[in-house]
Amino acid sequence: MHIKTRPRLLLAAVCLAGCTANTQLKNDELRLKESPLEIRSLQSRALEAPSEVELLAATIAVLQDMEYNVERIESPLGVITASKTVDADSASEQVGLFMVDLLCAMMMGDCSAMDQASDQQLIMLTFVVQPSLANAEEFVARVTLQRVVYDTQARITLREPIHEPEMYQQIFDRLGKSIFLEVET
Repeated sequence: MHIKTRPRLLLAAVCLAGCTANTQLKNDELRLKESPLEIRSLQSRALEAPSEVELLAATIAVLQDMEYNVERIESPLGVITASKTVDADSASEQVGLFMVDLLCAMMMGDCSAMDQASDQQLIMLTFVVQPSLANAEEFVARVTLQRVVYDTQARITLREPIHEPEMYQQIFDRLGKSIFLEVET
Protein backbone atom coordinates (compact mmCIF):
# COMPACT_ATOMS: atom_id res chain seq x y z
CA MET A 1 0.00 0.00 0.00
CA HIS A 2 1.27 3.43 -0.88
CA ILE A 3 2.58 5.49 2.10
CA LYS A 4 0.40 8.56 1.32
CA THR A 5 -2.75 6.42 1.09
CA ARG A 6 -2.43 4.81 4.54
CA PRO A 7 -3.10 8.01 6.60
CA ARG A 8 -6.05 8.89 4.36
CA LEU A 9 -7.59 5.45 4.85
CA LEU A 10 -7.09 5.74 8.60
CA LEU A 11 -8.82 9.14 8.64
CA ALA A 12 -11.68 7.80 6.50
CA ALA A 13 -12.13 4.80 8.84
CA VAL A 14 -12.26 7.07 11.89
CA CYS A 15 -14.77 9.39 10.23
CA LEU A 16 -16.99 6.54 9.08
CA ALA A 17 -16.96 4.96 12.53
CA GLY A 18 -18.88 7.99 13.79
CA CYS A 19 -21.52 7.54 11.09
CA THR A 20 -23.05 4.31 12.36
CA ALA A 21 -26.82 4.26 12.31
CA ASN A 22 -28.67 4.13 15.59
CA THR A 23 -32.10 2.77 14.77
CA GLN A 24 -33.25 2.45 18.38
CA LEU A 25 -35.25 5.45 19.57
CA LYS A 26 -35.42 6.34 23.21
CA ASN A 27 -38.87 6.77 24.70
CA ASP A 28 -38.77 10.57 24.85
CA GLU A 29 -36.92 11.40 21.63
CA LEU A 30 -40.08 12.19 19.70
CA ARG A 31 -41.69 14.26 22.45
CA LEU A 32 -41.55 18.04 22.52
CA LYS A 33 -39.17 19.38 25.15
CA GLU A 34 -41.76 21.88 26.34
CA SER A 35 -45.47 21.81 25.84
CA PRO A 36 -47.07 24.62 23.83
CA LEU A 37 -48.74 25.79 27.05
CA GLU A 38 -45.36 26.05 28.82
CA ILE A 39 -43.91 28.00 25.91
CA ARG A 40 -46.87 30.38 25.81
CA SER A 41 -46.67 31.02 29.56
CA LEU A 42 -42.96 31.78 29.17
CA GLN A 43 -43.70 34.28 26.40
CA SER A 44 -46.79 36.01 27.86
CA ARG A 45 -47.46 38.37 30.76
CA ALA A 46 -50.36 40.46 32.01
CA LEU A 47 -49.25 44.07 32.39
CA GLU A 48 -50.96 47.07 33.94
CA ALA A 49 -50.63 50.21 31.86
CA PRO A 50 -52.67 53.40 31.39
CA SER A 51 -53.20 52.70 27.68
CA GLU A 52 -52.07 50.48 24.85
CA VAL A 53 -50.26 53.40 23.23
CA GLU A 54 -48.22 54.03 26.40
CA LEU A 55 -47.44 50.31 26.67
CA LEU A 56 -46.20 50.27 23.06
CA ALA A 57 -44.09 53.41 23.70
CA ALA A 58 -42.53 51.82 26.80
CA THR A 59 -41.84 48.64 24.82
CA ILE A 60 -40.09 50.56 22.05
CA ALA A 61 -37.90 52.34 24.62
CA VAL A 62 -36.98 49.02 26.28
CA LEU A 63 -36.15 47.35 22.97
CA GLN A 64 -33.95 50.25 21.92
CA ASP A 65 -32.18 50.15 25.30
CA MET A 66 -31.53 46.45 24.68
CA GLU A 67 -29.96 47.38 21.31
CA TYR A 68 -32.80 46.06 19.15
CA ASN A 69 -33.56 47.87 15.91
CA VAL A 70 -37.30 48.48 15.77
CA GLU A 71 -38.30 47.52 12.25
CA ARG A 72 -42.06 47.84 12.23
CA ILE A 73 -44.76 49.25 14.47
CA GLU A 74 -48.41 48.43 13.82
CA SER A 75 -50.13 50.48 16.53
CA PRO A 76 -53.72 49.59 15.54
CA LEU A 77 -52.84 45.89 15.82
CA GLY A 78 -50.58 46.24 18.85
CA VAL A 79 -47.58 44.64 17.09
CA ILE A 80 -43.89 45.59 17.16
CA THR A 81 -41.15 43.73 15.31
CA ALA A 82 -37.47 44.26 16.06
CA SER A 83 -34.12 42.55 15.56
CA LYS A 84 -30.48 42.76 16.48
CA THR A 85 -27.30 41.14 15.24
CA VAL A 86 -24.91 39.67 17.81
CA ASP A 87 -21.70 37.66 17.74
CA ALA A 88 -22.29 33.89 17.49
CA ASP A 89 -18.82 32.37 17.46
CA SER A 90 -17.62 30.25 20.36
CA ALA A 91 -14.08 29.33 21.36
CA SER A 92 -14.82 25.59 21.50
CA GLU A 93 -16.26 25.62 17.97
CA GLN A 94 -13.23 27.54 16.68
CA VAL A 95 -10.79 25.07 18.27
CA GLY A 96 -12.69 22.06 16.92
CA LEU A 97 -12.81 23.40 13.37
CA PHE A 98 -9.14 24.38 13.55
CA MET A 99 -8.28 20.80 14.56
CA VAL A 100 -10.28 19.44 11.61
CA ASP A 101 -8.41 21.78 9.25
CA LEU A 102 -5.10 20.77 10.84
CA LEU A 103 -5.84 17.04 10.42
CA CYS A 104 -6.89 17.63 6.86
CA ALA A 105 -3.69 19.55 6.09
CA MET A 106 -1.62 16.72 7.63
CA MET A 107 -3.36 14.27 5.29
CA MET A 108 -2.50 16.50 2.32
CA GLY A 109 -6.17 17.32 1.90
CA ASP A 110 -7.78 20.60 1.05
CA CYS A 111 -10.12 21.50 3.90
CA SER A 112 -11.81 24.70 4.86
CA ALA A 113 -13.75 23.76 7.98
CA MET A 114 -13.13 27.21 9.49
CA ASP A 115 -15.40 28.65 6.76
CA GLN A 116 -18.29 26.84 8.47
CA ALA A 117 -17.70 28.52 11.85
CA SER A 118 -20.65 30.43 13.30
CA ASP A 119 -20.07 34.13 12.84
CA GLN A 120 -23.18 36.16 13.60
CA GLN A 121 -26.71 35.56 14.72
CA LEU A 122 -29.80 37.59 13.99
CA ILE A 123 -32.20 37.70 16.95
CA MET A 124 -35.73 38.53 15.79
CA LEU A 125 -38.38 39.66 18.26
CA THR A 126 -42.11 40.10 17.85
CA PHE A 127 -44.15 41.86 20.55
CA VAL A 128 -47.96 41.64 20.51
CA VAL A 129 -50.24 43.36 23.00
CA GLN A 130 -54.01 43.00 23.44
CA PRO A 131 -56.44 44.29 26.03
CA SER A 132 -57.08 41.75 28.78
CA LEU A 133 -60.49 40.14 28.81
CA ALA A 134 -60.25 39.61 32.57
CA ASN A 135 -59.32 43.12 33.72
CA ALA A 136 -60.01 46.41 31.93
CA GLU A 137 -56.83 48.02 33.34
CA GLU A 138 -54.53 45.23 32.10
CA PHE A 139 -53.05 44.20 28.80
CA VAL A 140 -51.74 40.80 27.76
CA ALA A 141 -48.32 41.02 26.12
CA ARG A 142 -46.59 38.23 24.26
CA VAL A 143 -42.98 38.21 23.09
CA THR A 144 -41.59 35.66 20.66
CA LEU A 145 -37.89 35.30 19.87
CA GLN A 146 -36.18 33.51 17.01
CA ARG A 147 -32.53 33.13 16.08
CA VAL A 148 -30.85 32.75 12.68
CA VAL A 149 -27.14 31.84 12.82
CA TYR A 150 -24.84 32.61 9.89
CA ASP A 151 -21.38 31.17 9.22
CA THR A 152 -18.35 33.17 8.05
CA GLN A 153 -19.51 32.75 4.44
CA ALA A 154 -22.92 34.35 5.29
CA ARG A 155 -24.74 31.01 4.90
CA ILE A 156 -27.56 30.14 7.29
CA THR A 157 -26.48 27.30 9.58
CA LEU A 158 -29.31 27.33 12.11
CA ARG A 159 -32.87 28.64 12.48
CA GLU A 160 -34.69 28.09 15.72
CA PRO A 161 -37.10 29.62 18.18
CA ILE A 162 -35.58 30.80 21.44
CA HIS A 163 -37.10 29.34 24.61
CA GLU A 164 -34.57 30.58 27.18
CA PRO A 165 -36.55 31.80 30.21
CA GLU A 166 -33.84 34.31 31.19
CA MET A 167 -34.21 36.24 27.94
CA TYR A 168 -37.99 36.57 28.32
CA GLN A 169 -37.70 37.43 32.01
CA GLN A 170 -35.18 40.16 31.23
CA ILE A 171 -37.49 41.74 28.65
CA PHE A 172 -40.56 41.64 30.91
CA ASP A 173 -38.61 42.92 33.96
CA ARG A 174 -37.34 45.91 32.01
CA LEU A 175 -40.75 46.51 30.50
CA GLY A 176 -42.36 46.49 33.96
CA LYS A 177 -39.86 49.09 35.20
CA SER A 178 -40.35 51.19 32.08
CA ILE A 179 -44.15 51.19 32.47
CA PHE A 180 -43.78 52.13 36.14
CA LEU A 181 -41.52 55.08 35.23
CA GLU A 182 -43.87 56.09 32.40
CA VAL A 183 -46.83 56.19 34.81
CA GLU A 184 -44.89 58.10 37.50
CA THR A 185 -43.77 60.87 35.14
